Amino acid sequence: MAGMAFNLRVSDPAAQGMLERLLREVDGVRVRRERLPPEAGRLGGGELLQVAVPTLALLAVVVRTLPDFIRSRKNAVSVTVETDGRKVTVTTENCDDVDAIMKRLNGDD
Repeated sequence: MAGMAFNLRVSDPAAQGMLERLLREVDGVRVRRERLPPEAGRLGGGELLQVAVPTLALLAVVVRTLPDFIRSRKNAVSVTVETDGRKVTVTTENCDDVDAIMKRLNGDD
């Protein structure tokens, strides 16, 4: 696989900026914040991070940053990773199982 793009959504919008900064520190990872339109019946829209990595190895680096990020938050947060129709939500309960997360993102589940 040569390069991969995926979206990240943080359950707590206030924490998204911190995750964005963490990912921007990884060489070779491109991050762009995208505003989402409001859902029906809501006033404000959300945001997601669009992330692009040139190699599967860098995807693994990104996935490995998620457990530390999730545990660093005072309030419980989750991060949902979406790519090619696959979705994985990373929480405090499953964040240490990086291999399983990678398999699901690669469609090997």
